[in-house]
Amino acid sequence: MPVIALAQSIGRWGNFVNQEAYGSVTESLFKMRIYSEEVQDFIHVHPTFLYESVLDFCIFVMLMLLRKKRKFSGQILCLYFMLYGFGRALIEGLRTDSLMVGSLRVSQILSVLLCLGAFGVYFFVECCRPKDNHVD
Repeated sequence: MPVIALAQSIGRWGNFVNQEAYGSVTESLFKMRIYSEEVQDFIHVHPTFLYESVLDFCIFVMLMLLRKKRKFSGQILCLYFMLYGFGRALIEGLRTDSLMVGSLRVSQILSVLLCLGAFGVYFFVECCRPKDNHVD
């Protein structure tokens, strides 16, 4: 799982090259300048690809540090889904190109469900597993 997070971190830079997966207009410190066809001028937007790339790299580092200390099979997978789902739900709120169902962002809903599902599995396994078993 750690290498999946690293691959996602690197892959998000394709969004930069394509000028996609960016956020709303902003004047924050972490702004990115792109040309807007709508206003026929350059605008500053949230570089959500960068936010997600940094998030994924941080997840990679955390999972690499935790993988040798895992307590049960699937723990690193659950941690990945919890961390990625939580971070993606936050970042998705800044994006302007989200698939919407009414006023809800589909990716944001899926990310929250992913995070909550992994959280539930993690704690179910943690609470129900025999305490004397060791991971191979």
